[in-house]
Amino acid sequence: MKGRLKFILEASKLKKKPRSGFLWLGIKNPETIAQHSFRVAILNWILARKIRPKINLEKIIKISLAHDLCEVYAGDITPYWGLLPKDPKKRKEVLKRWIRLPKKIKEKRDAIKLKKEKKAIYKLVRSLEPRLQKEIINAWLDYERFGSSEGRFVRQGDKVETLFQAIEYWGSKPDSPVVGWWEEVEDLVDEPVLKDFLEKIEQKFYKRKKADGEIKFISEVGRLKSQPRTGWVLRGVKNPETIAEHGFILALIVWLLGGKINREKGLKMALIHEICEIYAKDKTPYHYFCPKEKRELREILRRWPRSSRKKKISRFLKDCRQEQRSFMKILKELPLDLKREILYLWDDFKKRKSREGRFVNQAYWVSTFIQAAQYWKKDKKFPIKAWGEQLLEFIDDPDLLDLFSEINRKFKLKLK
Repeated sequence: MKGRLKFILEASKLKKKPRSGFLWLGIKNPETIAQHSFRVAILNWILARKIRPKINLEKIIKISLAHDLCEVYAGDITPYWGLLPKDPKKRKEVLKRWIRLPKKIKEKRDAIKLKKEKKAIYKLVRSLEPRLQKEIINAWLDYERFGSSEGRFVRQGDKVETLFQAIEYWGSKPDSPVVGWWEEVEDLVDEPVLKDFLEKIEQKFYKRKKADGEIKFISEVGRLKSQPRTGWVLRGVKNPETIAEHGFILALIVWLLGGKINREKGLKMALIHEICEIYAKDKTPYHYFCPKEKRELREILRRWPRSSRKKKISRFLKDCRQEQRSFMKILKELPLDLKREILYLWDDFKKRKSREGRFVNQAYWVSTFIQAAQYWKKDKKFPIKAWGEQLLEFIDDPDLLDLFSEINRKFKLKLK
């Protein structure tokens, strides 16, 4: 378990790594690699489901989660690395168009990039047991080498999501950097489902026609990239983890520790469990206890809030109704089968109906505890004891309890 925790903590660094291309182009506080990977996984899942059973959705999600893990150590190496002028104005002009190079030069640069990133991914996974090492490396290599139909799909879907994000930053102006991303996807994308999605993007953003349900959904999910988690805001954390970053790490934990569950179902559940918070408030267990006075608030946050079973059930059902209304708004224009699947996964997660629902719900609390421990390490005034009380109330899965114990040892928390 020590090795798995180390992997999770290292992968968590992607929450603080901005994507280079957007940073170079002057976007303030651009999306992080973790935020990008979160939406790539959701986009590829909802589009790849159209060609199932020809394609393996569990594999699709895993490759999506793994495709940028190497950037923990290698950094975000874009196709422009080493080719950009130092002058910011000249750099922006170069970045407006997709870079085109002679075949031999491109192959040589790709080989250097692959070697550096391969070294980084092997360094990242070396703390894991051989089975997980192989699984993550194979998923990453599948993406890099177009090794399977799933790898090819994710490679193309990754570029489509980046284009989508670029349009969200700059709009559809003809002289914007978005042109370069259009040129890239036109060179790369040949998967019919993704080509159809690109046509829908064009219809929405360039021809100003009514947005397709999938376009609306992906756009709404993108809002979670910049939506901070309320629990950290309440505690005064600066630049706190966002809901998208939390979803990315939770999905990795489900991948690493969910060996006894249906992994595809668990991964999907991890990705969608908080998308309702696009419209519903991100309520913490302290929502009904929070006073306006800061001193009183700090005191309350020191301990896990206690109330009667009757009140807990009443508040839980009230929150569920609000979240369900939010889901209905977000999902209303999606295909009926996808809408039903997402609602079913969310309901299972909230009410812990199945083995997967129980596991992912408990993994949720552990992932939050890991982040709390990281904040406590930076600021010893952070009220970490409340998280220990909370976990012991919710968790009984042996593997997750082992992970909880390892977190205590790693951070020297001495919580029971």
